[in-house]
Amino acid sequence: MDSSRSTASQASGITIPSLSTVSIAPAATITQPVTLAPSSVSALDNAVGAWIRSIISKEMQWETFVKNRSKVLKMSEQLEQYKYVQRVIDRYEGTMTPVDLEGAGGVTITKAMVMRAFNLPLSWGEDCTETLVMTTMYGPGGTRCEDPRVCAMLEEAPAITTGIQAKKYLTLLREVHGQWTIAHPDG
Repeated sequence: MDSSRSTASQASGITIPSLSTVSIAPAATITQPVTLAPSSVSALDNAVGAWIRSIISKEMQWETFVKNRSKVLKMSEQLEQYKYVQRVIDRYEGTMTPVDLEGAGGVTITKAMVMRAFNLPLSWGEDCTETLVMTTMYGPGGTRCEDPRVCAMLEEAPAITTGIQAKKYLTLLREVHGQWTIAHPDG
């Protein structure tokens, strides 16, 4: 992680974790040896994802998230979706599952497992985190600058889908970040 992302994440209060690997609880808490073959990692992700979903699906914001997934959203509305997912990531990533959780007891939760709870790929979560951090840097009241193109795109009605608009928005943020980095080589 470069220092600009680290500084931005600290300024925005959002953590940007590296891709985690599955960790196993200390040997004292495991009753049987655990071997994770590639095919069982997916089953592990599914088990942990289902456990997280069983918790978050009872929360008020879950219903809004699910309802909005079927709508075409402006980026300002999509950012609210991202903020919700990021809060869930921040709440669970790096924590341990209960030791008695069937099929996934005592494992460290990864971002991929959290994304499984939303039935979304890890790449969606990575884009979510990057978009939030860069919006903090270059969006309204940005910590580096307030780019008018970024601010304008937040309120544009998507031409086709929210997903396409989100990709365009992230591309713009990366472009603005690149330009800012060139103009400010000392960070």
